[in-house]
Amino acid sequence: MHIYDYIIIGSGITGLTISKKISEETSNILILEGQDIAGGNSHSITLNEQKLNNGLRFFPATDISQKALNFLNETLGQNAADSEQENLIETYEAGGFKRFVGFGEKSPEFYDQLSYYLASNETKLNLQPYEWAQILISQLQEKIQTKSIVTKFGFEGLDSEKPLLTHVVVNGSKNLYARNFIFAGPVKELGLLVPDDVLNVRVKAKLKKSLAWQSVGLDLAHSTICEKTNLFVLDGTTDDDLGPCVGRFNGSVSQWTSFIDSESAEDTENIGLVLKKMKRQIRRAFPTMADTITKERVSISPVMSGSDLKLGANGTLPKVDNLWIASPQINPYPNLLGALMQAKLVLSALGFLTADTPVEESMSHATEEAADLT
Repeated sequence: MHIYDYIIIGSGITGLTISKKISEETSNILILEGQDIAGGNSHSITLNEQKLNNGLRFFPATDISQKALNFLNETLGQNAADSEQENLIETYEAGGFKRFVGFGEKSPEFYDQLSYYLASNETKLNLQPYEWAQILISQLQEKIQTKSIVTKFGFEGLDSEKPLLTHVVVNGSKNLYARNFIFAGPVKELGLLVPDDVLNVRVKAKLKKSLAWQSVGLDLAHSTICEKTNLFVLDGTTDDDLGPCVGRFNGSVSQWTSFIDSESAEDTENIGLVLKKMKRQIRRAFPTMADTITKERVSISPVMSGSDLKLGANGTLPKVDNLWIASPQINPYPNLLGALMQAKLVLSALGFLTADTPVEESMSHATEEAADLT
């Protein structure tokens, strides 16, 4: 029976960056990915013969994001960033385009997700997020096992104060053993994977009910080019609770995103309503470009944020000292920034990185007292 040093569950940006760093110390690791391809939501698409990210991507230019980029550059062995520039955001009203200055008293429910795009400065990237994933996958290819859905966690000592996670069950039948496990999947899945002896029923119910957000992406191909390349926040005057969308043009394509809570996203009709509003607002602001649409592509992201799970002091699941939680949705920073910072946080907890102040602050924020979980 082979025993890995680490099994990493999830091959998104967080899982891949963690795996790359750990692989520099030990080759005895395994990355499990449930989808057909690795990379999670960070893969490329082709639209109008342009290679693009799978949906709108943005990286702010802040002190924290610079630390995340330094970590990314070191991990990739390449410089992912080019320069910084002012993030000029416009909106559209009846009188035309104007500088976006905020929502006032009518902020959308998913403001924390949208605010990620509202940073005053933007980082221009040499390497796009799908290229981050491609580089890491090429370096870790032999350690990645796709089409491997983890269906159960196997423990020893469930009646003790410190049960030990010994193996995971893959696709309902195959047992894979390791000394340490890193979970970089959606937090709600833990409610299904972890027995009640470790996560009690009350905590699982709380996880199930926690408000989590997913992005609804709309990628459009146009037969003409829009000269504007800055970000836009479009909402208009429609009287509904669906909220605005954010997007930009890039050559002959445009990419837009809005957000929907994970519970509502279970009904495709609700996703359809979000898409209809996005299209309505795009047409209102850019009628000429809307008339030139030749193709459209819709994408729904995995859960991006929202979790009430409290962790142990070292970032592990309470009571389980060899199960680290690396899901980006528990990080106080959203989106790509949260994915990188959560990887950095977990690696610091494992001793593969020296923790700096922002990471320590994130750990403090994300690992509150966990007594009520046991």
